[in-house]
Amino acid sequence: MIDPEARRCQPGSRPSAAPAALAVVIVLLLAVTAACAGSTPSTRAGSTVPTATQAAIDTTSTAATTAPTTTLAPPPPLPPIAPAMPGPPQVISHGDPASSTVALTFDDGLCSQCIGNMVADLERTGTHATFCPNGAYGKEFAPYVARIRDLVARGQLTICNHTWDHKKIITLSNAQLIDEIQHNEEWIEQTFGVTGRPYFRPPYGSHNARTDQVAASLGYTKIIVWSSTLSDSTLQTPATILDQLQIRLIPGGIVLGHLNYLPTGETFDQLMAVLDQRGLRRVTIAELLGPASGGG
Repeated sequence: MIDPEARRCQPGSRPSAAPAALAVVIVLLLAVTAACAGSTPSTRAGSTVPTATQAAIDTTSTAATTAPTTTLAPPPPLPPIAPAMPGPPQVISHGDPASSTVALTFDDGLCSQCIGNMVADLERTGTHATFCPNGAYGKEFAPYVARIRDLVARGQLTICNHTWDHKKIITLSNAQLIDEIQHNEEWIEQTFGVTGRPYFRPPYGSHNARTDQVAASLGYTKIIVWSSTLSDSTLQTPATILDQLQIRLIPGGIVLGHLNYLPTGETFDQLMAVLDQRGLRRVTIAELLGPASGGG
């Protein structure tokens, strides 16, 4: 009969398996630790594997040193508003026909997006132009006031008075016409920081000797009409707008456009291409006519 105690380890018997197994585990742990240490990214001298943080720093540093600087210089301050200078009225439909210039003018402001698109196009291309806004559309102009003031300060945009709410002025009394012009002038000054004087554009191009004299008595001595039109006071197709530009386009001309419908802005680059083909440089009304304007 086998003694049960004989199955226990006795002194002098073979070594127990437990210490040997423990030794194996220790060896394996040391091997795993060494392997992990070899594959961990290091920031020690000579390491070729940057940490994620170091990579981000290096990328930022590189970008900071290579990014171009395109910030425009701040515009000059707007000049003080001069007092009104009444005088004899002069109706002007064009500048010097011997020049290679053309004045693009944009009236009204019925469509806020149209205003924003035109402002962006002027900023993008450096084109000079003239806005003839109605103060009744002040809400539509409001989102772009700072940018318009910037264009004005840089001499890229001239503001022309087009009355407060676009009434047909030959039907108004003198007092009513004065109110229309003065109300809009106050809005122009408060909004854009300049005066519309001496440029006045009668709505619909409808005027007579009496209305001209009333405007001139308020300092609006230059009654601005036009030599050609985009015919965009109502909704037109881009093709129609382009055709209209070319029909009566002349050197020294004044082109009538509007800030009322999107196709006008959608054709902007094509309109500029036509002017380039004709060799016509875009100028403001102020630049077209000069300090002592002629025209006719």
